[in-house]
Amino acid sequence: MSKIYILLFDIYGVGGTVRTIVNTANFLAKQGYDVEIVSVFRYQKDMFFPLNPNVKVSVLNSRLKSAVKNRNLAIRLLDRSNSIFIHPDDEAYKFFSLVTDIKLIKWIKSIRNSVIITTRPSFNILAAKYAHPSNILIGQEHLNFSIYPDKLKKAILKYYPKLDYLLTLTDKDTTRYKQLFNNKNVQVRKIPNSLPPLKKVKSSLNEKIIISAGRLVPQKGYDLLIQAFTLIKDKHPDWIIKIFGKGRDKSFLEELIHETETYNNIFILPPTPNIEEEFARSSIFALSSRYEGFGMVLVEAMAVGLPIVSFDCPEGPGEIITNNEDGFLVEEGNIEEFANKLDILMSNQELRIKMGNAALKNVERFSIEVIGKLWLQLLDDIGITLK
Repeated sequence: MSKIYILLFDIYGVGGTVRTIVNTANFLAKQGYDVEIVSVFRYQKDMFFPLNPNVKVSVLNSRLKSAVKNRNLAIRLLDRSNSIFIHPDDEAYKFFSLVTDIKLIKWIKSIRNSVIITTRPSFNILAAKYAHPSNILIGQEHLNFSIYPDKLKKAILKYYPKLDYLLTLTDKDTTRYKQLFNNKNVQVRKIPNSLPPLKKVKSSLNEKIIISAGRLVPQKGYDLLIQAFTLIKDKHPDWIIKIFGKGRDKSFLEELIHETETYNNIFILPPTPNIEEEFARSSIFALSSRYEGFGMVLVEAMAVGLPIVSFDCPEGPGEIITNNEDGFLVEEGNIEEFANKLDILMSNQELRIKMGNAALKNVERFSIEVIGKLWLQLLDDIGITLK
């Protein structure tokens, strides 16, 4: 057994999940493992994150115009029909159809004597139900169990025990799943997200810029960040916030910026592959999420020496940030306290420098060298051989 497949939604997309999957694939390929990424969708022509050329990429259902326009009538009709295999409570359910059902199940059933790593609950469940027993099944969780709807939780409890391994990102989720699957065959292990090799840039913390990055969706809570800044904008009229991201909430957020008259201070910008350089030009990172699986962007910001202000949302920030040392953890949803912590850092460069230096030191535990050892240990335990 030597082949490793990683199944995910869209390798051509952006976001923390894609970033960490690319980091893992690049690391394993560099070690000499035979890695293939299987992307259910492809919405963009080019990849956002650089991928090792030794990592093969297969696409099950391209959404590029050139691919869609050549489909026959039968495929088009199937593509308009709702999926019956993806769980209805999957947050991306609307993107799936009978076409993706057919291609997904066909692919899963075709694999033999390999390692299949799946990266969202619906994929974990499908692998548990339909994969050939000659495969080793590794399910990854990129969110946390507590935020899932009840019906999805029931499906997880029913099918995850059929996996060989379940990988979690946080101590809380690891403990929770071990309790849920006590005396089951599935082994639960914590392997956090890792940093990619970085350019070693560091912020001077001189610029009056607060930065945030992520999808423009309710989960990320950018409406809360805008409301928090509104409370302190008159005290800090020369500070700005840059939000890098795209998503369905863009118009809503732009309207909120207009309503709060923060349009001279808050700017929504498209995602950039050079986010590390944008971090280095900023002085504070703000994470306003309502929930997170981990908070990959926190790790990336800390790696350039940014102090953090973050809601202590479930589940990741509390295990990444050391409160009052490398950043501030704020009570979930407390906009006034979030504004207060931003104000403290905006008003005190000496504190920004102190916390930024602590962030640089504390984030080393998420380096690819450290996290990579956990992956190598897992593959060694499974008995995976190099290609």
